[in-house]
Amino acid sequence: MALEDPMPRLPRSLRGTLLSLILTFVALPQVAAQQPPPGLVEVSDGSRRGFWLNVGVGAGGESNDVFPGGGFSEHLYQPTFSFGAGGTIGQNLRVGGEVIAWVNEEADAVESLSSILLAARFYPLKAAGLYLKGGVGIGRNAVDFDDGFNVGDTGLAGLIGAGYEIRLGRRVYLNPTIDLVGHTYDGRAGADYRERLVNFGLGVLFQPGP
Repeated sequence: MALEDPMPRLPRSLRGTLLSLILTFVALPQVAAQQPPPGLVEVSDGSRRGFWLNVGVGAGGESNDVFPGGGFSEHLYQPTFSFGAGGTIGQNLRVGGEVIAWVNEEADAVESLSSILLAARFYPLKAAGLYLKGGVGIGRNAVDFDDGFNVGDTGLAGLIGAGYEIRLGRRVYLNPTIDLVGHTYDGRAGADYRERLVNFGLGVLFQPGP
């Protein structure tokens, strides 16, 4: 007389299902180890490419040496606005144009200091967002009065600075910067003078390419 198996025999279809589940649970840890954790985005090298556009705001300290022998005046901090656009030469270099404007609103007039520059951003490390910046161009100071009268000078402008691109998404970067802009003028009264701006800015850089 054959002894009965104390464990009931499972149907073939159910055994196949259980076997599939067991193999899945065995393989799952190995598959999960090869995938990035949920919520994290892998950023590979080669992220800087193509056209870029940057807009920003900040606080800028303006000073000048209008009075001969007096040295530079105390910094006057007021809002600044910036706009830049250009192309990417490689992982270490972006080039383009940039505009930085400082505005000081008085009771009956608006004083401004603006720079239009050709600038380059050099990235010492390909895989990091740190960059050094330099540029040259045209600078202008102006005072515009409510009655329509305005006065100002135009001269040469130069810029040195640094910044960091913090990647927020596939095409968007947060861009804190610090810039030193210097202007040199041939004054209306025949005396040369200088003006400078120390700017602490925060911008958003868009890179619409793939």
